Amino acid sequence: MQLKFLKKGSIGLLIGSCMALSCHKPPQSHLKKGFYYWKTAFKPTNYELKRLDSFHCNSLYVRFFDIDWNEKSNTPQPIAVSQIAKSRPTGYTYVPVIFITNEVMHKIQREQLELLVKNCTKLLYEKCLQSNIQPTEIQIDCDWTQSTKENYFYFLSLCHKQSFFKGKVLSSTIRLHQLRNPKSSGIPPVDKGLLMCYNMGNLKLSGDNNSILDLSVAKKYLVYVQDYPLTLDVAFPLFSWSLLFDDQHRFSGILSKITEEQLKNAALFNPLGKHLYQVKTDTTWQGYNLKRAATIRFESCSTQDLTKLASLISGRVPNCSTIIFYHLDSLTISKYSNDDLEKIYRTMH
Repeated sequence: MQLKFLKKGSIGLLIGSCMALSCHKPPQSHLKKGFYYWKTAFKPTNYELKRLDSFHCNSLYVRFFDIDWNEKSNTPQPIAVSQIAKSRPTGYTYVPVIFITNEVMHKIQREQLELLVKNCTKLLYEKCLQSNIQPTEIQIDCDWTQSTKENYFYFLSLCHKQSFFKGKVLSSTIRLHQLRNPKSSGIPPVDKGLLMCYNMGNLKLSGDNNSILDLSVAKKYLVYVQDYPLTLDVAFPLFSWSLLFDDQHRFSGILSKITEEQLKNAALFNPLGKHLYQVKTDTTWQGYNLKRAATIRFESCSTQDLTKLASLISGRVPNCSTIIFYHLDSLTISKYSNDDLEKIYRTMH
């Protein structure tokens, strides 16, 4: 879940995305509700907690830290370690999530993996001890490929052997491309998977499209889900973003926290399509340096499309135990009513 964002006035790297919640008390069901929390400090606001409560959320999937490759030391190392206080909200099942870049699995030597697993386990144990979290599930998030599956799967098999992982469910995220090609992509040696139903298209491709959620793409991939040999939970996107392309239609980065209403400023932008806007003149706007003829594409997920997505998935993952939304953030969840989220949830029954 690592993405290229534009920092104010320049291009940089960030890790992120966004999500939402819902209202009426749902009927009794085996299907639980969860949210990702993808920030470096676990400090949900009062508004976020009220929304969780009104949505009857069961689980919080909290990013504990990332593992990235350090070019100077030529070794993997933890970055963006989350701060999680002991005074965290109670009443939720907490699932620690470790994000590992595919670059790590590409560059690491097999003999280094054992040390990596030990270091990850040690840091995970320390964070759980500090925050008084006693997890029953641990999730590893890595967008592995055919060339990195051997190292990644070996990493997972070593996790099973760690004493801290004993008696806990080990889960791994599953992208749609991994779902479609299980023979070439392989099946991770975990207890269950988490199907990520977003980031379906190429965000670097210019034009008036939606790389977060494309129902036509979803239909092509989801025909394979019934034959996938892992029990799967399902994650839905609630986030939005604005993608910047230069005057040659080359991807330049992500404009953080820009709304489509802001892009409808006729003094600055010309509308080119349904969610596509062209910059009229060189300017500094909202802290970003924009060049004339650059284009910005706003992408989001409507309740209607998310409900259609849920309908496509419903019945195809009979052992699904949890529906997870990505991710808990006030700005994001304020765009969805409780009724909106409840509609998506009920469609999955």
